[in-house]
Amino acid sequence: MFIAIRDLMFAKGRFVMVGTVVALVSFLVIILSGMSSGLVKANISGLMALPATHIAFEWTDHPSYRNTMVERYMWEGWQSAHGIEVAEPLGHTVFNARTEDGKPIEIALWGLAPDSIVEPVVVSGEQLGRRENGVVISRDLRDDGLKIGDTIILDRVLTELVVIGVVEESRNIGHLPIIYAPLRKWQEATYGPPGGAPPGEELPDVVFDFVSVVMLRLEDGVDIAALDDEHETLTMDRLAYYAASTGYTSEVRSVRMIQILLFVISAVVIGAFFSIWTIQRTKEIGLVKALGASNWYLIRDALGQAFVLIACGILVGTAFALVFKQRVANTELPFMLEVDTLTGAMIALMIAGLIGAVMSVNRITRVDPIIALGRVQ
Repeated sequence: MFIAIRDLMFAKGRFVMVGTVVALVSFLVIILSGMSSGLVKANISGLMALPATHIAFEWTDHPSYRNTMVERYMWEGWQSAHGIEVAEPLGHTVFNARTEDGKPIEIALWGLAPDSIVEPVVVSGEQLGRRENGVVISRDLRDDGLKIGDTIILDRVLTELVVIGVVEESRNIGHLPIIYAPLRKWQEATYGPPGGAPPGEELPDVVFDFVSVVMLRLEDGVDIAALDDEHETLTMDRLAYYAASTGYTSEVRSVRMIQILLFVISAVVIGAFFSIWTIQRTKEIGLVKALGASNWYLIRDALGQAFVLIACGILVGTAFALVFKQRVANTELPFMLEVDTLTGAMIALMIAGLIGAVMSVNRITRVDPIIALGRVQ
């Protein structure tokens, strides 16, 4: 590292410029990683909060939460199966709704069974189940102006819901805020007639024989395929039932592609710099070779220089990314930067940068020591 350190000290401006570029690329990659995680969370935060290992859908080739309907015998079959810790029916319907002052909102209404383990903890108000039409709302809706005691009217079905509690965190699916309701109220709104049962009458029992999915917590070794065949369902593990949310897969793919392009840009920028730097130092490298330095010594020295430059750039970019995280912590910007996301981005950037450096410093092996004597190859 003797030559590398002297180069860094001699050409400060040049290395600061390239280090700044590396820092900017690092900042962009880390910010994009945080935004991608934030977008994913904004899409599936409700699913992420489920204490489930699997979810059973109606059997179909392309399961999603909007086109699945599970009958009573299916979820009761899962509840009675061996090796099932938890099997709870869960309702999901997307509604256009309006508040009592006429403000339109689009929501995902979730129906929860009594004493459900899915029931969220409220930070203000009452828990679910205290009132027949009482619902618990996501924090996003509270931030938009809804408060405890407000009435929400579902379009088309004209079902009235009263806010009785607020969840601490944002709970969304498909980028829609979730409202948690008692399962029977969800079934009335989803499968019953507009406005509910006529005065003096009750809804037929068949209305309450359907839900959207079955939330499962399975023991190890359960034969999922056999149970699916028996109950006519399609059971998906955590990653798969995340992907069943609208837009999830396309969002992840789009952001991953942008990240890959940034890694490639990082490798190209660093590789181009060291390639030009090597060309400019051709005579100096030839002189060092004439004095007896080996190719391996010079390559190791150049890669050490690249490592220091890339590491410093990544650390500076990471520091600015952490400051950015603090600034947007309490805003509506979907941003989530966890330790594994940050570490993964830093390692990927380091690898991309070193790949670019390796491709460029290979020129060192082709430098002829005779250049040091002032002769032309």
